Amino acid sequence: MKPSRIITLMFFSFLLNAICAQNVSAKYSVKNIKANTKRSDYGTTFFGPNRVYFASNHEASRSLGGKLNNFADTYEAPNYDLYKGLVAQTGEIDYIEKVIIAEASKYNKSNAAFSPDMRFVYFTQNNIVDGKARKDNNGNVNMKIYRANVSVNGQWSNIISLPFNSDDYSCTHPSVSEDNRILFFASDMPGSYGASDIYWVTIDFDGNYGEPQNLGDNVNTGYRENFPYVDKNILYFSSDRSDSKGGLDVYLVKLDEPDSKPMNLGTPINSTSDDFCFVIERQNKRGYFSSNRPGGKGDDDIYYFTQDTDFVECKQTISGTILDKVTQKPIPGAIVTMYSHDNILLATYPVKIDGTYKFELACRGNYRVESYHYDYDKTFKSINFTPQIFSQEVNLFLNPKIKEPIVIVPEKKVVVEEKKEEPVKKKEVNIPSLISNNKEILDLPPVYFELDSYYITKEAEQIIEQAIAILNHYPDISIEFASHTDCRASDSYNLLLSDLRAKEVIEYMIDQGVAKERLIGRGYGESRPVNGCIDGVKCSEAEHLQNRRAEFIIIKK
Repeated sequence: MKPSRIITLMFFSFLLNAICAQNVSAKYSVKNIKANTKRSDYGTTFFGPNRVYFASNHEASRSLGGKLNNFADTYEAPNYDLYKGLVAQTGEIDYIEKVIIAEASKYNKSNAAFSPDMRFVYFTQNNIVDGKARKDNNGNVNMKIYRANVSVNGQWSNIISLPFNSDDYSCTHPSVSEDNRILFFASDMPGSYGASDIYWVTIDFDGNYGEPQNLGDNVNTGYRENFPYVDKNILYFSSDRSDSKGGLDVYLVKLDEPDSKPMNLGTPINSTSDDFCFVIERQNKRGYFSSNRPGGKGDDDIYYFTQDTDFVECKQTISGTILDKVTQKPIPGAIVTMYSHDNILLATYPVKIDGTYKFELACRGNYRVESYHYDYDKTFKSINFTPQIFSQEVNLFLNPKIKEPIVIVPEKKVVVEEKKEEPVKKKEVNIPSLISNNKEILDLPPVYFELDSYYITKEAEQIIEQAIAILNHYPDISIEFASHTDCRASDSYNLLLSDLRAKEVIEYMIDQGVAKERLIGRGYGESRPVNGCIDGVKCSEAEHLQNRRAEFIIIKK
């Protein structure tokens, strides 16, 4: 195969999932670029709009037995170095030159990833201490992620090893989120599901790193997951899981959809060989990936691709009206919430003034829609997705809560003997509440916050407004807004974040006219889990969600 030959494989790939729903994969055109050598060239990353970095061992004295994703014996492989070049309009990489890093070691370097502001670069390198490779107890030299400052003229300096690296396991393949707040990477650290997993770690405004968190079993399997690349709300990664075409395949998963399942990109991106290091400029619909497929020039080759059509995920529409079961009239302001089949909260918001709601959902699994209003009993319906039926109307009928009638007794003049007054018994009121973990809380949907944020979302604001309405209706009660986190991230960070969230909600309620004497805001961090999900215990996202809760606890009535 000639290097300049463009392999154009246009296709529509219909993936039949467990419930027979269809997703339409994107169309790609791919080609092997001229810059590939007889050795191994891989791991491309963009540096601005027209420059790329990649790794190559073409200057080494012998050929490579495997790429730097095996998490073992990489010290014994011939040295990989980083190179940079300019991207031509055709996707070819021209004017290639070796990246000289004065402070870096002579050992393997690969997989550069730049921060969005281009001030920092992350890269993978052998575990080096005092200029020498350090082996673990099994005699392997593991990989670590390093960070360097990038000057205005592109020079790298002040190289540091990230704090979560270890001599006992590898951390590799960094990728930084668009807002520079999350670093994704691959690791075989203890607690991994398979040979290597995808992890993420927070980056605060001062450049400090949190505790690494496993991305969970929605992405990670008992096989290898590595080479993550995050592009806005989509994470691309490679895996040799059981449904791959052979070796490593490239998958995508949507990070902003809790129940999103990884999707194989299909051919021509994937083959029966290893396909990995997928990167894309979504605005220009072009990018690179690496592969050791037959027909290439070397051990691993860099392939350029253009994305000709967009990935289209099958969607179903669930809509309906929240109605009073007695009057059959709409209930404005009722809260409607959608859950996945495994009880993951997908969305929640108040219905419109006409009582209507609408959800756009993926064509997979079953769902549960739930509705609540403080003057009504909560109700829900399970929704079963039927193939080829992409729109369902689901109306929910809420039963009004029974209120105590107010009896007015006509005034009568009577003569009574003077006697000692007895204390007036306080009349009991039917506050919309329930008992949870031995505490009486307002019967409201949970308040959720964005990841690593304490700002009140529009969805959270509507639930808080419901709490304010209850407080206005029952002026004698006082509440504590208790904010909790799951066990991921450090104890101190979780405590601070939950406290900030609690204070933000209390300030909002005071601004809306609730007397501050009736309110307490308190953050508990991860100190009060409702299940066994504590540090060191592997849990599902649904189990973590149970702990990541915020409640309105009634402390006086």
